[in-house]
Amino acid sequence: MRGKIVNLLLGLANIAFGVLLYIFTSRVPQNSLELTLQAQIVVGNIKVAIYYLMAVVVCVNMIQYYNHRKDTFFNAAYLIGVFCISFIFIKAPFVAIFNVLSGLLIIYKSFKENLVEIDSTFGISLAALMIVAAIIISGFSFSYEHFAEKLKNKENKGNTIYKENYFEYVTELGINTPYINIKKDGKYGYITPTGDVAIDFLYDFATPFVKISMYNKRFDIALVCQDKTTYVILKNGRIVMSYRTESANENYEAKYKELEHIYKDILHQTADMQYEISETTDNINRRPVYIEEPSNNYTFRYNYNDEYDFIVTQSNLGLGDRYELAKKDNPDYRITINTTNVDYDSKSLNIFSNGYIPFYEISKLYQGWYTSYGKRVDMRGNAQILDFFDDKILVRDYSKGGKVVFLDSASNPLSEEYKDIYVLRDGRYIVRNSYDKVNIINQDFTPSITFNYDILDTRLADAGLLIGMYLDEDSEIKFNNYGFAEMNYGLLTTDGQVIVLDGIEQIYDEYYTLPESNKKKDEVYVEFMKNLKDLKYYFVGDKFYYQYLNR
Repeated sequence: MRGKIVNLLLGLANIAFGVLLYIFTSRVPQNSLELTLQAQIVVGNIKVAIYYLMAVVVCVNMIQYYNHRKDTFFNAAYLIGVFCISFIFIKAPFVAIFNVLSGLLIIYKSFKENLVEIDSTFGISLAALMIVAAIIISGFSFSYEHFAEKLKNKENKGNTIYKENYFEYVTELGINTPYINIKKDGKYGYITPTGDVAIDFLYDFATPFVKISMYNKRFDIALVCQDKTTYVILKNGRIVMSYRTESANENYEAKYKELEHIYKDILHQTADMQYEISETTDNINRRPVYIEEPSNNYTFRYNYNDEYDFIVTQSNLGLGDRYELAKKDNPDYRITINTTNVDYDSKSLNIFSNGYIPFYEISKLYQGWYTSYGKRVDMRGNAQILDFFDDKILVRDYSKGGKVVFLDSASNPLSEEYKDIYVLRDGRYIVRNSYDKVNIINQDFTPSITFNYDILDTRLADAGLLIGMYLDEDSEIKFNNYGFAEMNYGLLTTDGQVIVLDGIEQIYDEYYTLPESNKKKDEVYVEFMKNLKDLKYYFVGDKFYYQYLNR
C-alpha cells in the first residue's frame, strides 16, 4: 500500500481514529456505575466496534511500518500509531495522542516527499473505509445517551406509564406500621418491626418506603425490581408505574438515585426524600436562630431560653467572634461569654442537653460551659465533655485514645471506660467495651443486654431495632462488582429479642463501601473496618476535635 494519496488517507485515518478515542474516553463514562443498563449495552457495542477498528488500524500501521522500513521518518510515524493498542488497558483521552501525532507526521511526510509509487486502489479504499468507520463510531460515542434512551423506550413498551392524576382517585391506605426491606436467600421482601412478613420475598431488589404527599393525601412508595422490570409500588403491592430496569440490582447507589429521580422529577415532591424510619445520630440540643433582617450590631441571634437570647458577632477583621447573652426584655443588658469557640452555625446554637452552653479552648487544653445565667465553669485536660445526663458528665478522654467515661461533678469516674457509645431514646446506652464487644447498659451502668454480634448498626434504632453483624476474623469481607460489601446481618430489638438471627444479605438503606482514599489497599480496608465498627453517634463540639477523632 504505497503512493502519496494512500499515505495521506492513512494519515487522516489515524487522526480520525485518534479523535474517536478522544471522544469515547472523554464523552462516555468509563465507570459502569455511572451508566444505566441500556447505556451499558450501547457503550459495550461501541467498545466492540472500536476494538475491531483498532485491530485494522494496528495491522495497517504495522504493514506500512514494514513497507517503509528504509524510510526512518515514515517508519517511526507508523510505529507511533501502533501504540493505540494501549487503549485496551487504559481508557483515557491521552491515548488519542498516539494516532493524532502519527497521522500528522504521515501527512507532513507525504506532502514533503515526492512519492512516485503508483497509488494502491485497495489502499485508498481501505483508508477511506477506516475514516468513515471512525466518523460513524465517533457519532455513536457522542450520542450514546440518545441511543440508550431509544433502547429504553423500546424496552418499556407494555409497561405501566405513570399518570399525573393517578393518586387523585386512590384512597389512603392507612398503614402506619413501618415496612423494612431485607434480602434473604437471594430475594427481597418486607417485614414489620416485629418480624411479620408484610410483602412476600419476590423481588430482585427493593428500597425502603418513602413518604409522599399527593392531593392532600399521604402515601408510601417503594422501588422494587423483578425479572428486569422496575416497579414503583404502594404498601398494598399496587403498581404505580413500571419501566425496564436501568441499573444492576447489585448497584445499590444507582437504585437509590433512581428512586430519588422518581420522587422529585416524576412525582414532583418538593420536600427532601425521607424514609419511614428516620436515623438518629445525635441528641444535640439545638437552639434556633431568629429569621430576621441582618443587623449591624450582630451576625446571629439565637432563641437561647425564656430569659436570654444568645448573640454572635463575627469580626470582619479576623479578630475572632464575640459572644453575648442578651436579656429578652432588655436587649441592652448583656453578659459577655469570654471564649474563643462556641458550637454554632447559621441555623442553630448547639448546646448541652441540660441547657448549658459549651465553650472550647482547644489549644489551651481546656473547655467548659456557661450556665443558663452566665456562670462559667472550666475543665482542664485533653478531654471533651460530650454531654450531661442528670448529675452525670460524659467525657471522651483523648489522652487515653478517645475512650469515654461517665464522671460525677467532682470528676470521679462512675463507670468503666468504653471505646464508643450510642445513646438510646429510652435512656440506656449501647457501648463498645475494652474487649471490643458491644452491649447495652442501663442508666446505672449495669448490664442490660449482652450480644454475640461483632458489630451493631443503629440505623433502625428509632424503630426499636438493631442490625447485628458477624465478622469472620480469618477472612476479609468481600465486595460485589460495584464495590458494595457482601455482609451477613441479623436483626433484633433493643430489648434483645431476635427477629432474624442471621442470613440477611442486605437491609433497609444500609450498604457499605470502601472509603475513597489514596492510601494503600490494606490501610483503606483497616479504615473501612473502623468505620464499620463506629456506633455513629455525635456530640456537641465534635467539630473542634476532628484532629483527635480521625486518628
